Amino acid sequence: MNVKSIVWKLGLTIMLLFLIVLLPFGFSIYSIFSGVYSTQVHENVNELSLNLSKKAIGPDRKQAEFYEYLSTITEKDIVLVDKNGKVLSTNHLSQFKKGVTIPEDLYVRLRESEHFERGYTDPKTKEYFFTVGRPILEENKFKGGILVFASIDEIHRSLHNVRNWILITIIGSIFLALGFTLFVSKKLSSPLIKMEKATRAIAKGNLDTKVNVASQDEVGSLAKAINDLSIELNNYRKNRSEFLANISHELRTPTSYLKGYAQLLRKHQYKNKEELESYSSIIESEAERLAKLIQDLFELSKMEEGRLELYLQHVDVEEIIEQSVRKVMLKAKEKNLDLSYHIDDELPLIFSDGSRIEQVLFNLLENAVNYTEKGSIYLSAWTEKDHVCILIQDTGIGIPEDELPFIFDRFHRVEKSRSRKMGGTGLGLSIVSEIIKLLKGSIEVQSKGGNGTSFLIHLPLDSTIEESNHER
Repeated sequence: MNVKSIVWKLGLTIMLLFLIVLLPFGFSIYSIFSGVYSTQVHENVNELSLNLSKKAIGPDRKQAEFYEYLSTITEKDIVLVDKNGKVLSTNHLSQFKKGVTIPEDLYVRLRESEHFERGYTDPKTKEYFFTVGRPILEENKFKGGILVFASIDEIHRSLHNVRNWILITIIGSIFLALGFTLFVSKKLSSPLIKMEKATRAIAKGNLDTKVNVASQDEVGSLAKAINDLSIELNNYRKNRSEFLANISHELRTPTSYLKGYAQLLRKHQYKNKEELESYSSIIESEAERLAKLIQDLFELSKMEEGRLELYLQHVDVEEIIEQSVRKVMLKAKEKNLDLSYHIDDELPLIFSDGSRIEQVLFNLLENAVNYTEKGSIYLSAWTEKDHVCILIQDTGIGIPEDELPFIFDRFHRVEKSRSRKMGGTGLGLSIVSEIIKLLKGSIEVQSKGGNGTSFLIHLPLDSTIEESNHER
């Protein structure tokens, strides 16, 4: 049994809380009962002794007989003494029998006209009494005294019973709390233990591990986060393996071309100038392809490490759109595609990184050209509240619906063989998504296989301010 486990820690904490509540509560109850009993007895004895001392005049035999009778009624021992300290009344106290002189210290206090209270234990019966003594005065002269003894043994027994019941209640509550604690601690710790085992399994590489926690509280939210992490890591591992395979192929292809045609040129294995220019053109094209691939990898690496720098300034979105369109216009004409755009009048300047916006637009437009065999590509831009919106639509082959949730994932490629044929590496849209996030904007995609694709970009007027919840 691991005493450092969460079950023990929760159990001890709950038990400690129970004890912190129960022990002071029991002590308070006992103090209240004790105080009530003691106060009641003290008040009754004091009141009785005061009334008797006021009405007593010159202690004599008749008064003694009255006090003896009164003792039987009140169940208190009333001792009447004369001015010499001799007991005049009969009582059952062994030390205060009729005709016996009271102890010197009590007699002195009565003669000095002092009221006193003290405890007294009968030496013979061991019974405990609360005692009040008051002098009897006539014209300020000491004539005797009254001692009232009230047994508090019964009170002690009652208080002991109360204390015992409180202890029994506390012990019973502790056992009840112990059962409750074990139940609650196991109930609370069980999902945590499950999540601990699941995270260890994930850490060992079992990324299909899931945590089954049905609660809707923070624990359930944590379990869902672990499941999401497992899914994300699993996707990452699959995409990474696929990415490495794709990159290996993509790197192998241009390097093979470069090596092969470079050998042809070095060995002068060409027939004429036209063939030489053709080989040189292939080498240049493959070098550009390799450079683009390396640049994409470098940019993605910087984004993953958070090292991609932005150069923010006021930029003209209309000018950026026109430059991006001009870059892909020639390629669109070569494929007989209609590339057009429309920009609303008075499109405002935005505070953002113009080169990154151009990179995003060029990437999306180039993809549209690459994946559109016939038809058109249309770009439009307008202002919507505190954002500039840019829409890029094409009539290309589209994206299957089941692929849409993953197209912005790193290393993801739609229909791998088709993407490779089109020249894609699966990095472009991931880079686009990361840039848009850095610019505090958002991007949405809508597409169906064979029915074209549209990308809608929202860019804030000021990229230094967090994106507001604007209506879409």
